[in-house]
Amino acid sequence: MTTAEKQSLRRELLAPASVEAEPARLAKISPPLPGRIVRLFVHFGDAVKQGQPLFAMDSPELVAAQSDFLKARSAFSLSERNVARQKDLLEHGIGAARESELAQAERDTAQSELERATMRLRLLGMDPGKVGAPLTVTSPLAGRVIDLATAPGQFQNDPSVTLMTVADLTSVWVTADVQEKDIRRVAAGDEALVAFAAYPGETFSGSVLFVGDLLDAETRTTKVRVALPNPDLRLKPGMFATVTFKGKAADEVVVPTTAVVLSGERSMVYVETSEWTFEKRVVEVGDQIGARVVSGNAVLLP
Repeated sequence: MTTAEKQSLRRELLAPASVEAEPARLAKISPPLPGRIVRLFVHFGDAVKQGQPLFAMDSPELVAAQSDFLKARSAFSLSERNVARQKDLLEHGIGAARESELAQAERDTAQSELERATMRLRLLGMDPGKVGAPLTVTSPLAGRVIDLATAPGQFQNDPSVTLMTVADLTSVWVTADVQEKDIRRVAAGDEALVAFAAYPGETFSGSVLFVGDLLDAETRTTKVRVALPNPDLRLKPGMFATVTFKGKAADEVVVPTTAVVLSGERSMVYVETSEWTFEKRVVEVGDQIGARVVSGNAVLLP
């Protein structure tokens, strides 16, 4: 005869998962305007720094913006000289106050046009001090070129097309799909052990970053993300994995596996209510731990 007892247990939950790049560490580079790629400064697999040139391109829109900037700059310079001349004439009693005021108004208008043209260049990614050169697109972050889909000479006119992808993969997310019935068993901060098909016999330790708030209506699962350091870049986006979530320790009622009797779809045990007198009771059987199982029926305890 054996007895039910309480034990402090940490339940484990297994879930399929895959590796993802952290969104804040990944940049998909698209053409800022329609144009032709004239030069590539990097290649697939290259490491890049933040602000490093990626590619250069020519564009009719860029030429028009540069032309507007040069005209606006020339008009502003001319208006400033006119203001200085009218001011000198007025000081010597030759010019009229009205002409001086008109010159200042024209200068203000020219300054506004120059500021507009300058802002347009900067929005296109062009340094106003480098007018006449092709547009150079730089990397918004440090990382590695993990995808490249363009070449010199290609004309790109779709701003939604990704020409290259730069990612910092020194830290990645492992995203697991947890069933609806198991969501309550996972919480942010829980320990997680990750195993990859690419590295059999090896496990990676991390912690739950967050549990998703949305449930997939078709699969009835939610996303649970685990953050893993990846300094040697062994973990690649798209890799399949299995995550073992280790919950916090809690007191559970356990009974020997051999004490559980199946009757149809129900699990039962016999409880001694008095000496050599037994009563049959239905129990909810949980996880099996060695030769014992977790029971959800606390009334088994004496």
